[in-house]
Amino acid sequence: MLCPRIISELTFDDKPGFDRLLSILQPETSDLTFTNLFMWQESYGLKPVYLPMLDFWLILAEPPNKWRPFFLPPVGDWDNLEKLRAVLEAMDQIAQDRGFKLWLRRIPKPLAESLQRIDPSLQFEGDLHTFDYIYQASDLIKLDGRKYHSKRNHLNQFQRKYLWEYQRIDQPVLEECLMIDAEWFNIKDALQRDCSDEEQAMALMMKNFRALGVSGGVLRVEGNIQAIAVGERLTAEMAVVHLEKANTGFDGIYAAINQQFTADFGAGFQFINREEDLGLDGLRQAKSSYHPVLLIEKFNGARQA
Repeated sequence: MLCPRIISELTFDDKPGFDRLLSILQPETSDLTFTNLFMWQESYGLKPVYLPMLDFWLILAEPPNKWRPFFLPPVGDWDNLEKLRAVLEAMDQIAQDRGFKLWLRRIPKPLAESLQRIDPSLQFEGDLHTFDYIYQASDLIKLDGRKYHSKRNHLNQFQRKYLWEYQRIDQPVLEECLMIDAEWFNIKDALQRDCSDEEQAMALMMKNFRALGVSGGVLRVEGNIQAIAVGERLTAEMAVVHLEKANTGFDGIYAAINQQFTADFGAGFQFINREEDLGLDGLRQAKSSYHPVLLIEKFNGARQA
């Protein structure tokens, strides 16, 4: 039996190990990037566990005042059922030692099927609110056809109405982003005050922008930054957008930052993962309005009582 050692927090010393395994694994779910784990680790109480004999990372979540503890998908060779069996045993041991029943969240379908083959008592249910929205990059750039008529109108309205400029986030722009203190995007003091989980996650990502290796762009209106988008490579064919925020006081600005950032950063990929809708009606409608070509399913799993 393995004796897993729980690491108190995810640090940049862990990044090469995660990136190596994720590069081999090529997961299509937005949860499985070092950036996503790093930026949400405080909100979800993430505690990584490395199993050197199996070359797997386990990701334990003990969210403060939210849900009961759970595991995110383990990061390693999902095709090796022998290793997966040992990984499942390690998660069982941690759950037993820490006094909770094993619960798995955001598990991609192929991994859920493999785990169920190993242990048929594990039952998985789809979690619709966490499904990732996948788009053709070319659709988001060109906005061709009748189905994108309203998006083109919003984009054209923004471009005609305002004096605007798109810029990549380089060091001077990043420093300017870190000083933004506005209703639409408040990052300046986010880690020093009582703020939402989303604000905290955004602040962690932006304050570690270079170390995380993400890419971003901003829209300026009359010289001032009024929209921001940040993303990174997910697989060889897919990019993921972690952050998209804009000042809705400017008509069509969300359509503009989406199209401009995809045309810049996303043009080298076939697909764009724009993450989940969290069960929020407004977010679901917004993501659906761009006509995803696929929803990446994720599942929650536990043993039958």
